[in-house]
Amino acid sequence: FGSSRIVLCVEHCTRTADFARTLQLLASMGSYCSCEETQKNIEQVKEDIEQRGMMAVVEEKVVLAASSVESFLDEKVAEAESGAKTSEAAAKTTEEGAKKEGAEVVDATLGAAAAAAAALTGTMVVEFDAGSNGGIKMVSFKTPQVGLALVLSGGGCCTSGKPKVAVKAVDKKGQAETLGVLKSWKVVSINGTPVTGLDQAQKLLADCAAKLPQA
Repeated sequence: FGSSRIVLCVEHCTRTADFARTLQLLASMGSYCSCEETQKNIEQVKEDIEQRGMMAVVEEKVVLAASSVESFLDEKVAEAESGAKTSEAAAKTTEEGAKKEGAEVVDATLGAAAAAAAALTGTMVVEFDAGSNGGIKMVSFKTPQVGLALVLSGGGCCTSGKPKVAVKAVDKKGQAETLGVLKSWKVVSINGTPVTGLDQAQKLLADCAAKLPQA
């Protein structure tokens, strides 16, 4: 209980000549002791009272008890805050994991759709990422002359993430331009095969385009 109630309790014990109870109360304040330890504390309190007086000892014990309670509460608050941070971090990790998993599912679905479209139509289906405003674009090339060049874009000191294969240039009046392909679009997949690097993308593009009929 509070420090003011402790003082009142001690004063009551003193007024009613319950000296033994007073000693026990003072000896136990601020600590949780065994019976043997409590008895030793009582003997020490007796000496303190004889030397400094009852109320001086009471005030000292009240300060110690309050300090002990405050330390205990600080520990519990710190534990609660730590637990909250841990829970928040775990929730964030779970959310990020769910987003990543969802993105992987979407990518796999789009890749499968591109492969199916290519097989059914006899075309080369290239999946582009046109950015936050343009979204994902599926473009079907029908002839080997695709009319575009690729480059590795991003990943430098001033950009975040890994470099990605992007459209370096679009031939004037070529097939890519006619189909609406724009410079800087990222190449995601070709006929359902994910693009992992510039050399791989260029070879994949050339191999798939070579299978297309001439115009």
